This record gives sequence, structure tokens and C-alpha cells, in this order.
Amino acid sequence: MPNVVRLKLVILGWAVASLFFTAVLMVSDIGGDKPLAFALYANAVHFALWALALPVLSRCVRRFPLSHAKRIRNAVVLLLTVAGFGFVVMLSQWAILYSTYFPYHSSSFWSFMKSELVRFLPSDILIGMVLVVALEGWRIWLDFQAERTRATELERQLAVARLDALRMQLHPHFLFNTLHAIAGLIAEQPPTARRMVVALGDLLRLTLKDTEVSVRSLAEELEFADLYLGIEKLRLGDRLMLGYDIEPEATSAEVPQLLLQPLFENAVRHGAARTVNACEVRFRAHRQGPELHLTLYNDGPVRSPGSSSPPFGVGLANTIARLRLYYKDQFQFEYTDRPEGGVQIDLTIPYKKAHNGRMRSNELYATAPIADTHADH
Repeated sequence: MPNVVRLKLVILGWAVASLFFTAVLMVSDIGGDKPLAFALYANAVHFALWALALPVLSRCVRRFPLSHAKRIRNAVVLLLTVAGFGFVVMLSQWAILYSTYFPYHSSSFWSFMKSELVRFLPSDILIGMVLVVALEGWRIWLDFQAERTRATELERQLAVARLDALRMQLHPHFLFNTLHAIAGLIAEQPPTARRMVVALGDLLRLTLKDTEVSVRSLAEELEFADLYLGIEKLRLGDRLMLGYDIEPEATSAEVPQLLLQPLFENAVRHGAARTVNACEVRFRAHRQGPELHLTLYNDGPVRSPGSSSPPFGVGLANTIARLRLYYKDQFQFEYTDRPEGGVQIDLTIPYKKAHNGRMRSNELYATAPIADTHADH
């Protein structure tokens, strides 16, 4: 806590305590026939002395905490310290009052202190004990806040580390698959292989460009996915047909980086890559209230009714893990086989408008019949 704030709190506590105990003195018989001005002055001096003693009491509480294993010893030390402070504060208070404002006693200071010692020393010890308990409670509260902040920071760092590990796992996975495809085309189609190398370079450049940013707009994510699909289009040719059905408002939605590429890769791998016929891959996106709905499906071989869904590979497993990191349980991910062949993925996530994202032209992703949006380079 800043020193200025502490000073303000101490001054506020001093003022409140002085007024409160002055009121108590005036409505009770404790103060006898003392006038209001004297009672207010006496309490102001009294609690000003306790305020000056607070730093030393605070050090004592930190040196001998009641929450320590040796709490009994520390409690005895603090009690003796409070008794000593109570005596010093009371003696200093009446010394100041005797020398500055004492209109109705003609006896000496020490003879007067004999009578006041019995009356006010227990109350000063009690005030000191209350301050010690308050300081100990404040210390425990600060330790609790510091521990909670530390736990939150550790949780954040763990989430970032897990996300980075997932991304580092996903990038080589895609890279090796693409290099394997290029290797297969070098002998058969050298020009296509060269174009794929150039396209792969563009893709890797965009991948490494914003490594510190974990989210971006759906339009930017589609731009990245287009680079990947361009590579697949070079490899598969007319066997791969692409289409988009996207609402303009959906393009500004915030999504995690590398959300779509593994989904498209799964659709291509289980569709056009497994057949000699033309296969359609279609992507839909629309906003429905506070949610963003994404659907991706592809043509492909019809799976037999008794067969189970194929296990998720690295791409889909990482996608689900990253969705849990971003949204916890506030998302839905469904992977189903289509009766007519192929698979369909339905994803629902909270809608949030992306900030400072590059919005891609709606002409490319307007609602339209299925069309091949990628031409050979």
C-alpha cells in the first residue's frame, strides 16, 4: 500500500477515535466534570501518541507473528510490549496535558499520576492489544492477497506455457505433412512442387509474424487457412472444391489463432485425399446472439454403421485442448459422420468482437453457392 494512503488512513483513524472517545467521556461519568474542550484535546493527544507508536508496533507484529509456530511465546512478548507502550503513552499524554492545559489541579504531576495510573493504564493496555490484533489481521490479509495474486499469476503462466506447447506441437505436425506432400510431387510435378514451396514459405512467414498474439479475427484466421488450402489445392487439383457461407458480422469475431487450419486439414485428409472424385469442403459461420456458430463439413467415403469414429489426431486434439484453455466449459465441439459420407464439425464459442483486426473483404466470403475459391498459381 502506498505511504500516502497509509498516512491518510492513520489520520482518519486518529480523528474518528478522538471524536468517538470524547463523546463517550461526555455522556458517561468517566470524565467527571472535565469540559468538552479538554476532553477533545486529551483524546487527540492520546491517540496521536498511539499513531506515532504504530510503526514500532507493526514491526513487533511482523517480528513476532501470532500465526507462527511459537505463537504462545510471541503472544507473551507482544503483551509485554503492549503493556510497556501503554505505560509510556499514558505517561507522555499526561505530561503533555499537565504542561499545556491543566486548569483545575494544583497538585504536582507525580501525585496526580498516582491516581490516574490506576484509572487509565488498563484502558491503554486494552487499546494496544486491539491495535496488535488489528495489525496481525491486516498482515494476514496482505499475505492472503499476495498468495492469491501469486497463484493467479502462476495459473496464467501455466496456461500460457500449455498454449505455447500446443502451438509448438501443431506447427511441426502441419509442416511435416506438407513437406511429405512436396517430396511426393518433386519427381512427378516439379512446377507444382516449386509453387508449394513458395506457398509454404508464405504460410510460415505469416505463422511466425504474430507469435505474441493468441487471438485474432475470424477474417484473419480465414486468411491464414486460405494459405494452407492453397497448398492443398496445388496438391489435389480439381479433387478439392471449396465453398464458404459466412455472415459479414461473423468475420469480425475474435477466435484463437490456428483454430481453423487443423479443422480444414482434417476435412481434406478424410475427404479429397481419400478419393479420386471431386470432394466438397464447405465452411459456415454465423452469429446467434452471444454465440458464434462454426460448421465445417466435407464429402468423403461413407463409414460402415458399426465402425467407431476415428480417434482424433494431433490437430483436432490440440484444437479441443486450446478451446478448453480459452473458454473452459463455455464451448461446444461436435464431430459426427455424415450419412452421405464425410464428416461434420460443429463448433460453438462465445461471440466477442475482435480489436484491431484486419477485416477481410466480404466479397470473398459472401453467402453463395459452392464455388472453388482457389485457382492454381
